[in-house]
Amino acid sequence: MIDILTVVFQQELYYLKIQARSIELYIDSDKIGKIFVVVNDESSICDLVDKTWWGKNQNKVVVIDRKDLGIPHTLPGWESQQYHKLACAAQAESSWSMCLDAKTWFVQTVEFDKIFDSQGRVCFSPFPTIPVFKPAETFVENYFNIDSKQVIGPGGVPFFFKTEEMQLLCDYLKNQGTNLLDFFEQNALYPTHLTEFMFYSGWIKYRHGTLYTQYSEKQFYQITNIASFQLDEFELLFKRMQQSHNLTASIHRAIYPMLSSQDLNRWVDFLLERKLIDSRETAIRELNT
Repeated sequence: MIDILTVVFQQELYYLKIQARSIELYIDSDKIGKIFVVVNDESSICDLVDKTWWGKNQNKVVVIDRKDLGIPHTLPGWESQQYHKLACAAQAESSWSMCLDAKTWFVQTVEFDKIFDSQGRVCFSPFPTIPVFKPAETFVENYFNIDSKQVIGPGGVPFFFKTEEMQLLCDYLKNQGTNLLDFFEQNALYPTHLTEFMFYSGWIKYRHGTLYTQYSEKQFYQITNIASFQLDEFELLFKRMQQSHNLTASIHRAIYPMLSSQDLNRWVDFLLERKLIDSRETAIRELNT
């Protein structure tokens, strides 16, 4: 059994609604513990999260006001979202939590024997640190006194946190005279640019000497995200989304206004085919904000 956690703000509520349906359609409800939705926005936005979006899973949904996890006041939205992922993962109730962005939607049935191997490891293989995250890599290596040249996959979300490890990491920070909120707030911006997944990956390497006690070197599913700078790769990435082993698909909201009407309609057709939306007109209007 796993918990699911998503951090959302007001402009992403329609995306969250689609995600909720994708969870109901493509994940066995018996495999889901709690579904945590952290609202990284004003408290009033919590009231706009409708638990009925999750259908048969609605009784599993826990809406969390960001103030209940501590607000990193000096961090912009993207960095504060990273903090809330870590903080919520430390409060998960199942052994593992699966972290999503609101724009992350399942497009096929999740087979858990392809997510976890026979040793209970997550089947998303680590990969080398990409250049933009090298400052964070150097910081993590120095902080934990380790050699840490890899990040736990899949290179974004879905990302799987082990709850016990997150709780131990929080305890470790307390023993160092700090806490998760203060530590992340101090190190998420220039020049360190620490990220949630880099930090957690370094912790696993520090604790176990390797990532492979918790995460497998083998991976079945691929995930496809179209980032805000990947408009020119839309055709290639859209084809990837339709492959038989592609588990999730997402498009950054900044991409929608730049899509041609043809590409936007192809994407909406894909969502209709996967039963993630009911109305073409509503999707085109709400996605392209």
